Amino acid sequence: MDNLKRAFLFNAIGSRPEKLLVKLPPELMDRYTHYFDVAFDRLGLNKDIEKNTGYDVKVAEWIVPLLTDRVVYEYYIEKGIIPDIGAGYSSGIVSISACFGSMNYEDSHDLMMSHRSMFRSLKEHGLKLDMGVIIGFSYDDLSELLNGHFSSDELMIGSGNSSFHVMICSKAEAVNKAIELALSEGAIKAFSMGTETAFHNPIIEAYSQEHMEVCRNIQYKDPKYPIISVFDHNIMTTAEEVKRENLLNITTPIRWDIALKKLEESGVKEFFDVSSNGAVHKFSRVSRKCKIYTLEDVFSGNI
Repeated sequence: MDNLKRAFLFNAIGSRPEKLLVKLPPELMDRYTHYFDVAFDRLGLNKDIEKNTGYDVKVAEWIVPLLTDRVVYEYYIEKGIIPDIGAGYSSGIVSISACFGSMNYEDSHDLMMSHRSMFRSLKEHGLKLDMGVIIGFSYDDLSELLNGHFSSDELMIGSGNSSFHVMICSKAEAVNKAIELALSEGAIKAFSMGTETAFHNPIIEAYSQEHMEVCRNIQYKDPKYPIISVFDHNIMTTAEEVKRENLLNITTPIRWDIALKKLEESGVKEFFDVSSNGAVHKFSRVSRKCKIYTLEDVFSGNI
C-alpha cells in the first residue's frame, strides 16, 4: 500500500492494572472508569479485581488493558492523530480488532473471559506452562543457542520483538532452564512472566477450544483502517482476514520485529504506542529515521 505514514501499535496483556492507570489524567480516568463499570457489570466481575475468585482474577486483569487501549485510542483520534495502518501484538490483536471496528468491544471482553476454560483445562491435565523474556539476544542468535539444547517440542520462541528482545514459551520447567542458559551466555536480563500458560505456541491449542469457538462465532467487520498481520505480514483489510488473525493468535509464533520493518518499508515514519504506559515502546525498535510516540509524548506535545 502507498502513502502510509502513521501506524498505531497495540500492546499485549502483561502490565498490572495499576501500572496502566497511573498516567491517565482525570478526564481520561473518568472515561476509563465508565468503560470499566459497564464491562465488569456486564461480565459479572467484582470491580475490586483482587476479590474475584478463581481464574476470574487473571481474566479481569487482562480486560483492563483492552479498556485503557480504548481510552488512549479514542484520545488520539479526538486529537486528530489518525492512523493509516495498525498492528496488534498478542492480545493487542484483540484490542486493535475492537478499536478499528472489526469486532464489538463486548466481543473483545468475551474473548478474554473465555480463557478461564483454558486455565481450568491446564489444571485438570496437570500441565504447568509459562512464558519468559530474554533481553540481550536477537531472534536469530537466541534460536541458535536454544536449538543446541532444546527440541522444538520442548521449547519455542513465541515472539521476536526486536534485535534485543525475545519471548519464549513452553512447559514451565523448560522455560526456566532456557532462562538460566541465556543468563549464563550473556543475556542482559531474563525472567519468567508467570503467565501459567504458553501463548504463541501450538501446545495451548488442545486446552483452548472454548476460546477458539468464541473467536469463530464473532461477527467480524472490515476494519476502519488496514492492519498488518504479525504472522505472515500481509496487509489485512477484510473481516475474514481479521478473523483469521485472531484465530491464529494464541497458537502461532509472532515476528513483531519483521512487522515493524515491513511498515517502515511501506513508508511509515510515525508509530504511536496505544498503551497507556508506553509498553510497546519498551520492547520495540524502529530505525533512526522513524519515531515511536507514547501517550506521554502526546500529552507533552512532543510530536
